[in-house]
Amino acid sequence: MKKTGDLTDKIQIEGTVDTSKIGDYTITYRVKDTKGNEATKTRSIVVTNAPAQAKPGTDGAKGVIYLTFDDGPSASITPQILDILKKKNVQATFFILNYSDANEYLVKRIVAEGHTIAIHGYSHDYSQIYQSEEAYMQNITALQEKIKKSTGCNTIITRFPGGSSNTVSKFNPGIMTRLTKLVVDSGYKYFDWNVSSGDAGGARTSEDVYNNVTKGLNKSRMNVVLMHDFSGNTKTLNALEAIIDYGIENGYTFSRITENTPMITHGVNN
Repeated sequence: MKKTGDLTDKIQIEGTVDTSKIGDYTITYRVKDTKGNEATKTRSIVVTNAPAQAKPGTDGAKGVIYLTFDDGPSASITPQILDILKKKNVQATFFILNYSDANEYLVKRIVAEGHTIAIHGYSHDYSQIYQSEEAYMQNITALQEKIKKSTGCNTIITRFPGGSSNTVSKFNPGIMTRLTKLVVDSGYKYFDWNVSSGDAGGARTSEDVYNNVTKGLNKSRMNVVLMHDFSGNTKTLNALEAIIDYGIENGYTFSRITENTPMITHGVNN
């Protein structure tokens, strides 16, 4: 069967969400391909004050867990992750990529619900973004401007695709050594991680994700946990609530990364 292709720009959205007013809202998405086949998806969004269940942590304090999600937003996973975070009253940090008009509401929802919106990059194409310092800075400033237009937030928090320790940039010798300095000198703060869920690598099941995170946590430091909310990542989605419960039950606190959070960075390998 021949596939029609990407229909993102043909999606029609019905309904609006007023994040400043408590209430129940319904958003309907409709799309039709060139053969007249039509698909409809309806999602209910509740704007409310979440009950307190997990106390927020203090920036940089020992025993704080910073849940971070890369490579979103995605229509299939991000809303459900946000639902879990709201249920548990936990704030997190979303390092996003460029997003479609259809997913702009997710970027707005992330901000409206008290999470940190952060820059992963307009593109994740290593060969493109690590061509030069100019190419990389354009990659983050383009998304920064788009986020500000969507939400009003001028975020300066960023994460390098592949992390600052990546070696995929070695086709341009020394680029990461130069970029890690340039990004900070340009007024940004970049964050790597010290706990990896493995959900974009070796973890095959939600149990693997849960074990990787809980075994990596350490009360003697702040814990920046790397996870992903890209489309289809049910491993992390299905492990998230149990990870939060583990943290609460074992005396950890949760917080989002802010401009005041001390940077957690890797050693640079290029």
